[in-house]
Amino acid sequence: MRGRSQATQRDLEGAVKAKAVRVRGAAGHAAGRPRSEKTRKAILRAAFALLKRDGFDGVSAQHIAEEAGVSTATLYRWWDCKQAILLDAYLETTREILPYGKRGSPLARLRKYTLRIAEFLNSENGRVFLRLLMAIQENPALHRAFYEKVFVPRRAEGCAVVREAVDAGELPGAVDPDLMINMLTAPLIMRALLHQNVDTSAAQRLFDSVVGAADRR
Repeated sequence: MRGRSQATQRDLEGAVKAKAVRVRGAAGHAAGRPRSEKTRKAILRAAFALLKRDGFDGVSAQHIAEEAGVSTATLYRWWDCKQAILLDAYLETTREILPYGKRGSPLARLRKYTLRIAEFLNSENGRVFLRLLMAIQENPALHRAFYEKVFVPRRAEGCAVVREAVDAGELPGAVDPDLMINMLTAPLIMRALLHQNVDTSAAQRLFDSVVGAADRR
């Protein structure tokens, strides 16, 4: 608890300093410099490395700044809080890990995505994702950001592929895209959260069951 309090205090001090920088800029003094893409990437790499090692509660803005070689004022000039930095770090690192893809039929892409989820959940990045899911339960701001930046866009992509499969005649027209994506992903994530075995064979059985049930409707 003491370590977490100290981390929180450092975050608050950094936020106060950053606010002073913004106030001086508004008063006609030198405002914050435009964001450097090289610096942004360095910060996000540092944040993700710390996230993997220490989890959301174990990382402070001061830790990220020291790891990236920047000041906490730089962090708070570009992000509102450490949670925003960590979420962006997660998105930056995992953006291309779970694509639905463009090659193959829509149903084949859904199958490949389902199998890839099982592989992802067994990886180090997947374990970071599971930590993220646990962390958002106790942090309303992080929960909202996760919903808006991760869940909604990814769900929209998945539903679009299901609708493509319906249009191609690979799935019945009565299929609910949102429900199908839930049925393909939620059981795998739940098993991983409960530390149960998640592998591609289990993902294949799940896919076959969900698609088979849809075809029998």
